[in-house]
Amino acid sequence: MVRISSNRIALLLAIALPLCWGCGDEPGADGKTPADTTATAATAAAATPVPPRAESKFQNAAVDVDYVGSQRCVTCHADQHATWKTSSHAKSMTRVTSADEPPDAKFEHRKSGRVYEVARVESSLHHRESMVLKDGTVVPLSDHPLEYLVGSGRFSRTYLVELDGSLIESPITWYAQRQAWDMSPGYDHSIHHSFRRRATHSCLLCHAGLVEPVEPRGFTFPHNELSIGCERCHGPGSQHVAGHTEPTAEPTAELPGDRPADLTIVNPSRLDRPLAEAICQQCHLQGDVKVTVRGRRPGDFRPGLPLSDERIEFRLVGSGPEMTVVGHVDQLRESRCYQQDNRLSCVTCHDPHDPHRPQDAITRARYAKTRCLQCHGADDCGETPAARAATRHLADSCAECHMPEVDTDIPHIAFTHHRIAVHESSTAKKSGDSKIGPAADGELKTIQDLSRFSSAERDRMLGLGYYRLHFQRPWQHAQFLDRAEGLLRRAAREIHGDSVLDAARAEIAWEAKQVAAADRGASQVLDAEHVDAATRAVALHVKVQVLMQRGELARAIPLLEELTTTRRDPLDWALLGHCRSRTGKLPEAIAAFEKVLTIAPGQGSIHRALVPLYERAGDSDQAKTHRAKARQLPPNGFGGR
Repeated sequence: MVRISSNRIALLLAIALPLCWGCGDEPGADGKTPADTTATAATAAAATPVPPRAESKFQNAAVDVDYVGSQRCVTCHADQHATWKTSSHAKSMTRVTSADEPPDAKFEHRKSGRVYEVARVESSLHHRESMVLKDGTVVPLSDHPLEYLVGSGRFSRTYLVELDGSLIESPITWYAQRQAWDMSPGYDHSIHHSFRRRATHSCLLCHAGLVEPVEPRGFTFPHNELSIGCERCHGPGSQHVAGHTEPTAEPTAELPGDRPADLTIVNPSRLDRPLAEAICQQCHLQGDVKVTVRGRRPGDFRPGLPLSDERIEFRLVGSGPEMTVVGHVDQLRESRCYQQDNRLSCVTCHDPHDPHRPQDAITRARYAKTRCLQCHGADDCGETPAARAATRHLADSCAECHMPEVDTDIPHIAFTHHRIAVHESSTAKKSGDSKIGPAADGELKTIQDLSRFSSAERDRMLGLGYYRLHFQRPWQHAQFLDRAEGLLRRAAREIHGDSVLDAARAEIAWEAKQVAAADRGASQVLDAEHVDAATRAVALHVKVQVLMQRGELARAIPLLEELTTTRRDPLDWALLGHCRSRTGKLPEAIAAFEKVLTIAPGQGSIHRALVPLYERAGDSDQAKTHRAKARQLPPNGFGGR
């Protein structure tokens, strides 16, 4: 987890670098300080058992059942496979083929003073970025070939590039509704990331069918299946395939009801509504912050189980009406139709095996009306047919009035509002405002049932929620960190051996200027075994800050070197460069600063830092080059016209 807000990285680079030069570099005779001996993993209590997994009558919900890939389903389920292939799920993530992509283009993002270009280079599609200086000079910054396409293209086409073993979101996206290139989500700011928004495991899980993380970073795609396939809804299929290919197998068993059921594979139609909806909620429930259940990894969810078996989604209440791209679950649950009839669920209107989305609006409206008439009578509408014909663009359309298309939190994308109600036009427009105002009370709540968890586990999850929300919204609600600290302190009385909890408490202590406590907590995580890369990165980050504050730059260097292999953060490399420079490691310092410029090009402060280093190394030509660039570029690299 990157602890520094992305839109502040450039500013921090400009500020932090001179400060680091003033640090000392005199470690003790043994390279340690007394603080290092105050907390170790050896003093920690025995690890608390993780929460037990939920149970399911379907056998393939078990963790030891393997995935086989959608192609294995074709032999027996050819019709379903054929219709699925034309659905958005089947196109959720693909390899980029330049011939199939939108046309080349070039445009200026005036907020940031950046120019972006889409260009074909032989068989590859490239995205390029340049900086426009105040005098009109255009300085090239980045030029990357695109590797993956995210999104079916129905609403947008977002692209990933592969850099340093990480998948990075490109700053520009194709928006289908506008038929134009524009800034990607998260990049439309005066100060933005510039090819630095990493596609995390959690991101990819909602776009790719099966993703395996490769520590410390990177991913593989088993079965050569990128998109959302059969097993994301039906669960892993190895047991099911074996049951139908081995003569001695007996896959059929009984569930409550009149029909026999095959318990080797989840059939969502045989689940009760909460469990069936959990399958859709894997991707279509996205709160303001999520917390993985202790002992689980992102992606551990199995169809047939509640989503809370893997993660908890929290909403920040008191924020007013909003319309988000991933708000379908919350909106539907606010509908009287949903609240009064337990038959209504996602699959009432959406058949995952059939894309069922005609291109013309009239046919779509008629299809939607057939869904409504499953429960409502043709005469239930409060308006007469004549009035509907006179006031609606699509005559007699239920959805146009009760589920209008509304702008979302992502610019240039409008989605159908899933709260079934009478939407006045003013209300619908207001619903598209996703900004949280000062009236928000800052309370996190979840729609999930947490009753099966102990009070300590609930404190842990809520505390981690507030902790992560603080770093997402550091400008708002200063009490988030205080709430997190209290909840996590209480959870830690009963939960032991939890590196995620310990790392969070260490970072909270650092933020509160409790240096000794931060040091103890970070050291405990770093001494522990079997810590995931993201959690270890938090501990490394805290420990590095402690060491640099104490002037122990030599001890910070190996930790920073490890940190740079875990995440692609220019600030880590900048700090590493300064530590190496101050400890006499001249070539290594130059290499670190040059790496900053490959990740975050256009940083005037970094060019300025390189000038004396190249002069000391006797390379006057490089010193001259960087001096000229330092004069040309703004200090933080993000100044524009």
